[in-house]
Amino acid sequence: MASQSQTQAASNTSVAIDLFDSKLWIKNPLFDLLFVSGGAFFTLLVAAASFQFPEFLPIFFWIWIIGFEGSHFWATFSRTYVDPEYRSKNKTLLFGSLIFFLLPAIAIGLNQVQANIDFALLYGFFIFVWSLYHNARQHFGFLSIYSKKAELPEELKLKMTRSLYLAVGAAQVYFLLNFKVQGAFGLAGASEINPNLGFLIESLPLYFSIGVFAYLIVLTWGAVKYVGKQSLVSLYYIFVCWFFYSTMFYFIAPQDHFIQNLSGGETLMLIAIMNSLFHNIQYHAIVWYYGNRRYKTDQKKKFGLAGLIGSSTFTYLTFALILGLVFSFITWNVGDWPSPSGSWAGVTMSEWAYIAFFGIIGHHFYLDQKIWRPSRSNELRNYLKIKGNQ
Repeated sequence: MASQSQTQAASNTSVAIDLFDSKLWIKNPLFDLLFVSGGAFFTLLVAAASFQFPEFLPIFFWIWIIGFEGSHFWATFSRTYVDPEYRSKNKTLLFGSLIFFLLPAIAIGLNQVQANIDFALLYGFFIFVWSLYHNARQHFGFLSIYSKKAELPEELKLKMTRSLYLAVGAAQVYFLLNFKVQGAFGLAGASEINPNLGFLIESLPLYFSIGVFAYLIVLTWGAVKYVGKQSLVSLYYIFVCWFFYSTMFYFIAPQDHFIQNLSGGETLMLIAIMNSLFHNIQYHAIVWYYGNRRYKTDQKKKFGLAGLIGSSTFTYLTFALILGLVFSFITWNVGDWPSPSGSWAGVTMSEWAYIAFFGIIGHHFYLDQKIWRPSRSNELRNYLKIKGNQ
């Protein structure tokens, strides 16, 4: 009969092997660690390189616009409008969502008939706030997939969800109140208005985030003890999000002096990249994986162009980069950013570009929150290898 220590060691070995079982991951451990959570560390490396070589930041910006930001909008189109089967089943959603191209046009129109309120600025600010929510919701989506694959109890999943939102949200609120609001509307800092208000807005969020980290440690200890080490994949993802957003907003944002030209959707050039790059990499990863599962079949011909593009990594990336180039042309004509050389020569705002730029972003935010709902789609759960309902 094996001793208790031997039994425990055998159990730990078994669990350690199980942690690297692909069933606990979206695709497999290597893929997820590189492209789902790994995007956070890559983004931080970009930040470090930008501070070390600030002259290269405009180049990094345009590489991001073409290769990641603009191309990830294509990723949404590739599994919706380009997919004939999805398009035929979701006509109301796909065509109704185009209203988000009308809203920035209305903002421009309102600016032309009055001068008291800058509606274009307000709409840009609204889109930025939505981007924070959009990012948080995407992280919730990945956490939901991981927790479902690990078959974690509902009570633990609820605690993890709350922890994730607090880990991400506290840092987001800090940045929004201390940088975005001030930069967009020219307001004084909280501490300049009142020391007590300064503490609440400038210091308390950081202390709160430290408290969230402490709670995560306690949650991890309890989850491993009472549920098992399969919960570590989900918890690792939450810790990565906490580390990334805390580092970006509490420590990098105060040092980001790379200011854009106009108000637009963002104020700080480096934060503009960082706020989306992690998100972009994750999004490409799951859309590529989805397409690989959906279109790499004997029936890919029925998906038309979507099948042709989604079944090959090369064609997927090629079309993504083409759309990224189109988006970069639109972004340049918005007039908010310098050229890759850092020059502001010839930078002017075009109203059509403002409408297209914010129309594409708003449309993506809305459509994306509708199409990635495994709990409402048996087909999507099947492609993502999720059992039962979420």
